[in-house]
Amino acid sequence: MGSSQRTKGAAYEREIVQILRAAGYEAARNLEQTRSGGGDIIVGRYLFECKRRAKLSVYEWFEQAERAAGDRHVPVVVTRADQKYNLVVMSFSDFLDLCKEAQNVEDLSKKDRK
Repeated sequence: MGSSQRTKGAAYEREIVQILRAAGYEAARNLEQTRSGGGDIIVGRYLFECKRRAKLSVYEWFEQAERAAGDRHVPVVVTRADQKYNLVVMSFSDFLDLCKEAQNVEDLSKKDRK
């Protein structure tokens, strides 16, 4: 990978961190990722691989995220093709778990209002 690709990747990771922080999450780039093999960003139980490329290779990237996540984290790929918007890629079963968690939070919130 050339230095311009690394620079573009680091800038995209910083962009995603800023978006996560603006949404209220504690997020920081994993600067040890090259040495330790971890993901780009870890927020709670989610491990994010951030990929900004002209052409998308989501299965390859998701497999990389799965390896980095191991059994400790839920792998997520955040990606954006040039001149496009951000997308999230995760397994459908993890997505269903996320929906279930969101529903449980909503149900608890409704109970608190009664």
